Amino acid sequence: MRSEMKAQIRFEEKKLEKYPSISVVIPAYNDAKTLELTLQSIFNQEYEGDMEVILVDDNSTDDTPNLAKKYNLKYIRHECNMGLAKSVNDGVKHASYNYICIIHSDIVLSDKKWFSKMIPYLVLDDTVAAVTAPSIVPKEVWNKWGFWEKALHSWEILWSEKVKNYEYGGEVDYTPIKNDIFKKEVFLEVGGLDGVTYRVACEDVDICKKLQKKGYKILSLPLPTYHMHSSHATGLSTILFRKNPQLSEGQGVLFRKYRFRAWDINNQIFKTAAIITLFSPFNPIRILGVLYIATIIFGNAVRAFKVQKDLKVLFLVPPVKLLDYFLDVIYFWKGFITGRQRK
Repeated sequence: MRSEMKAQIRFEEKKLEKYPSISVVIPAYNDAKTLELTLQSIFNQEYEGDMEVILVDDNSTDDTPNLAKKYNLKYIRHECNMGLAKSVNDGVKHASYNYICIIHSDIVLSDKKWFSKMIPYLVLDDTVAAVTAPSIVPKEVWNKWGFWEKALHSWEILWSEKVKNYEYGGEVDYTPIKNDIFKKEVFLEVGGLDGVTYRVACEDVDICKKLQKKGYKILSLPLPTYHMHSSHATGLSTILFRKNPQLSEGQGVLFRKYRFRAWDINNQIFKTAAIITLFSPFNPIRILGVLYIATIIFGNAVRAFKVQKDLKVLFLVPPVKLLDYFLDVIYFWKGFITGRQRK
């Protein structure tokens, strides 16, 4: 997910007389392959304030516990898998300082002064609850992806190319909480992340909606981080039947709670309307529905082809995206009806 800026501001590096202490919370689940890169990028930060790192291990079965022993950090391990939102909340609960940086275990800080450049925008404005930054996919990660990862996430490489040279920041509707700094008291004021309703997606939009209702702003700054993509979030079956359905269910919950629609015109409301038109007794209406669905399906295939330059994309992606289209709608309304994301 990505959020477009409401209004742009030119980024300038600001200085503080005294830099506040920061607690860095890292929720992790079977991410040992990327986690060490994340930790290295944090401990290599050139930051004048004090910093503590809290690693919340959500019952990983890989080498995460052994990796934690290599670094000077607080280590919290769950006895059972509790999900992303509860892991973040647990880390915040154990945080010693008033500024909380939440970083996913597959995010790498590319700038050694990332904390120093981000934190002033939060400290100097009482109306800002959180600062965030875009995450981009490095070329070396993209090159390691398989056919389907590239085909179904071609938008990520296009987005990465778009934002990596940004000079502007601005207020956004929500942050994906991959690389964000919050004011702890404000985070707790709205109850933290909703770990009951959401498990691994859309808890980010939910907390931002709560913050905005209280008059706070979320600011995005042009200081991109690298999204290394953990290995257990890839693979065709995982994307189609686990990752995307969880996201769609979360969107359904958000629509039920806030009437918040998806991120652009290619959203679940329009998708549902197009399916309904297929059952219309009027041919022109049915044709409009078919054309809309075809535009979405083949638009994705053409976009993927522009990135991959592989003719197979034009033949293999449309049927997969058609299945994905209908699964998205089904799980969106499942989330809307049940009011919660599946566990």
